[in-house]
Amino acid sequence: MSVPNFTGNFRHGRQINLARGSAASHRSSHSVLKDASAARAKREEVRKRDKAAVKIQSFVRGRREVAQTRLQMRELFIECATEQRPIDPNEAVSMFLFFYGKCGSLDQDVKLVATLEEMLGSDATRLRPNLAGKLAKLMLSCVEATASSALTESYLRLLSSVQANVDLSVILEAYSSLISHLSDADTITKVVDNVFLAIHTSLSAIECDRSRVLRLYIEHILSTPKLFVSLAGSERSTRLEQTFDFRHEIIQTLASTTFVSLASVRSVAEGSFDSDMRLTWLLANVLYIWKNRSGSAPSLTYAIQIMQAVSNLLLSISSLGVTKLAKALTSRSKPESSFDPFILSSIEFLEERVVLDMAISPFRQSLDVTLDDYFSTCRFFVGLGRIWPGKTSKIRYFLYLNPEHTLPLFFKIIKSSTAFNVIVAANDLAAPGQPLWSPVTAIDEVHDRKIQEWEILSLFLDICWHWMIMTDDDEFFDDKQYGLSQDDVRLLGSFLKMLVFLIICNSDPSTSLQRGRSLKLANGNDNDVPLYHTSTLTLNTIKHDAVGIMRQLYYRDARRHFLGEDYWLLMDKMDVMTFSQLAVADAEKARQYQDLNSDAGDDAQESSSSEDEDGDKKMTSASAAARYLRRRMMTSPRLELLQKIPFVLSFALRVDVLDESLEMDRHRSGLDRDYELRVRRYTAEIRRGHMLEDAFAQLNHLRGELKSLIGITFYNEFGVEAGIDGGGITKEFLSGVVLEGFDPSRGLFLANSEHMLYPNPQATSPEQLQKLEFLGRIIGKAVYQGILVEVIFAQFFLSKWQQVQGNSQFGSGFRNTFDDLWSLDAELYKGLINLKNFKGDVESVFGLNFTIVNANSQTVELIKNGANVAVTNANRLQYIHAVADYKLNKELYLQTMAFLSGMNDLLSPSWLMMFGAHEMQTLVGGAALPIDIDDWKRNTLLGGFLQNDDTIKYFWEVINELDDADTRAVLKFVTSVSRAPLQGFASLNPAFTIREAGLQEDRLPTASTCVNMLKLPRYRSKSVLKSKLLFAVTAGAGFDLS
Repeated sequence: MSVPNFTGNFRHGRQINLARGSAASHRSSHSVLKDASAARAKREEVRKRDKAAVKIQSFVRGRREVAQTRLQMRELFIECATEQRPIDPNEAVSMFLFFYGKCGSLDQDVKLVATLEEMLGSDATRLRPNLAGKLAKLMLSCVEATASSALTESYLRLLSSVQANVDLSVILEAYSSLISHLSDADTITKVVDNVFLAIHTSLSAIECDRSRVLRLYIEHILSTPKLFVSLAGSERSTRLEQTFDFRHEIIQTLASTTFVSLASVRSVAEGSFDSDMRLTWLLANVLYIWKNRSGSAPSLTYAIQIMQAVSNLLLSISSLGVTKLAKALTSRSKPESSFDPFILSSIEFLEERVVLDMAISPFRQSLDVTLDDYFSTCRFFVGLGRIWPGKTSKIRYFLYLNPEHTLPLFFKIIKSSTAFNVIVAANDLAAPGQPLWSPVTAIDEVHDRKIQEWEILSLFLDICWHWMIMTDDDEFFDDKQYGLSQDDVRLLGSFLKMLVFLIICNSDPSTSLQRGRSLKLANGNDNDVPLYHTSTLTLNTIKHDAVGIMRQLYYRDARRHFLGEDYWLLMDKMDVMTFSQLAVADAEKARQYQDLNSDAGDDAQESSSSEDEDGDKKMTSASAAARYLRRRMMTSPRLELLQKIPFVLSFALRVDVLDESLEMDRHRSGLDRDYELRVRRYTAEIRRGHMLEDAFAQLNHLRGELKSLIGITFYNEFGVEAGIDGGGITKEFLSGVVLEGFDPSRGLFLANSEHMLYPNPQATSPEQLQKLEFLGRIIGKAVYQGILVEVIFAQFFLSKWQQVQGNSQFGSGFRNTFDDLWSLDAELYKGLINLKNFKGDVESVFGLNFTIVNANSQTVELIKNGANVAVTNANRLQYIHAVADYKLNKELYLQTMAFLSGMNDLLSPSWLMMFGAHEMQTLVGGAALPIDIDDWKRNTLLGGFLQNDDTIKYFWEVINELDDADTRAVLKFVTSVSRAPLQGFASLNPAFTIREAGLQEDRLPTASTCVNMLKLPRYRSKSVLKSKLLFAVTAGAGFDLS
């Protein structure tokens, strides 16, 4: 094989084998093919080398020729300059660009920059734009590369002479990019001089479009990174600030136009900075100018324009950019922050009191402010909340207190929104083709009114939640206090319940809760889709906040009854006939899915996110899809209604759901057959007077198995009591255990001033906590078997039954607040109210600090170092809520969790969440309403009597004459419970029955509580019947009477 050379002769001679009979003739065909293939590969390699040699030769010769041409062009350029030969400026620039681009590093070539400047002179204006642009780009790269001040001046002088021929947007964009890469302050100053010249030249043009120049100045120059960092305090900085009128031109432009188009911002920095960073620098530079020029308080019009400008910028930054900025603002001390300290210090100006006072000035001058002005103020605070999520509470508290009309005016904006008016005014809402919630990707989405309305609604809900928590009942109903009027509260509740209802329905586009109509807020599956790309706001965010406000409003209505009996109901929006069955079926599907996927779900959750270099969590599409499917399978719209806002369904419907759920649970546990045949898997021997001890000793170990029917045998001082348990002995057993276990003298429970029960905070021993857990199971068993027991719990304690263990998520669980304190300690509640309303100096008069003495006579600090923090007028609200939180939540935590743990062994937390505190009391002990005697009479069966018999007439006459206590005593004598059944006497099973017990008038009436039967002799006079009945009722005997 010949070796390639550069002589041009690289052919090789052919090699021919003329030998005969060689070993090659005897080789196999496989070997021959293999050798041929190898030879072919070698020849191909040779050809490739030959071609490469040709290309190398061509390249080397070409470079030599180009270099020679450049030298010739350089000599021609020097000759023209030396001899001052007339030359067209375009030709001169073309020659300069041809040779200077490669040879400009030579000192003699650098000097030719000044030569070109002299050659152009006044003819620079005749340059073609494309040549001027290329020359400008070359000079800018030279400025960035050189470290010589003299050369920089030379480059910039030439640049200034040709920049008029370049489009202003191009040259300003180039200057912006150059400044962001420079670090020398002197060089930046000289570049800024060229910027001034470019802008002045454009403004001096005959056909000048001043608005376009202003816009380009804002987009390219004011968004330049580190612009004022290098020029701070210099004359150039002042000139930059005064290039355009800040108030009447810059702020008005930012407030009224969509200059922050992503297309324009992304192209500015040539990929060096992303669009979010450019917008952030623009915001920082604008705030820097505003801060330096702020003197006296701005006028109302100016203040509104500033808020519009700032909010436009804040809301234009993407959600990811906002997250990074918020993280940097929260932890400024960390050096790894990607944000320049100048940005952070400029933006922190927004949280200064002078800015916040200016921002709420429209609320203070309500007579001179339009609805659009209020709208601008709301958007400003929406923007603040986005970059300071950790200070959201501080912002909404500020808005709540400053001034008093903030909340009503925010609500005025909400009431003017499209979504509010459509939702409140109509039942048949948005058609699927025109949803109220429609995530968009338009460039001008920041200025879309409907989008802004949703953002403001989110902020309003935050403020309203703060108001609901901070306001006690007395203030809430005082029209002179801050907040919403009663009419506005009523309107807000109507809006929120419909809004939440629609969001829940929207989570499953295949579900239509209303027969014949499809109520949808959006196109379906939009609940977790952000409203637009620069926002994290979703329908689920709105739902989360709205549910919290609705529940607080519902609890307040339950205490004060000011909204009306049927105010919360949305029964006309769903198919009531099938709701309970479908809801229980949904719950069973969710349970089965959870059982099958619990392990896989945990693994998916652990791998659902990964840390990137910035520490941000990036969710994979696979894990997100898995979580979405899991959520869809775990929660249907019906279940979510029952868990989030159950009060929009009637109590009777929810009781039906509970009954269906209990029936399903018995079937799943294999107990349905036992209940039907009255099969008792476990037995217990119970002594009267020792019911709690015997039941605890014999049944506590059963835990969830207590759902089964229990065979109870009673013992009194005479031995075994007679009686056949058709359910009545179990009722007697549960009633007896409740009577003993909840007796305050036993130390497990205490009674408030209204004789309502709650756990004793001193019950902290292991045995006491176990008994509290057992009593929770006893109450759970009573509800599980539909047996009413004679016990009344405090409202705050009943409210805790709605809390899912291990889940205190806002809107899902329940945490008692200050207004619940009255049902624990009415005197303490009144005392704290007096402290809150005290007009004098709290510190000197009361002498309190942030400590409290608990039930065990121990002093507990309510906050860190609370013993050294005095209660003052400024912090008394914090003290009041801290005291309430400790008494209601912290001090009773162990006892409450023990009780609920036992109850949840029999009753699913999801069942308890369907009922409010007063409804839960009804489930346990029956309706607290006066007994409806007419309903009782209508639903009573007779055995051996006729309706017109004198004895029956006497009985009902006596019942009508008895006071409420004696009437309830009679009812308890027969049914073992003094309260009427949950849904009236028609629901009592077995039905209340009066049976003839003979003609002997000396006999007492007896009862079979197992079948709710009163055995009544035929008394001939009403007086005898009354005396005998009351004696039997008050005798207190057991089953021997029957």
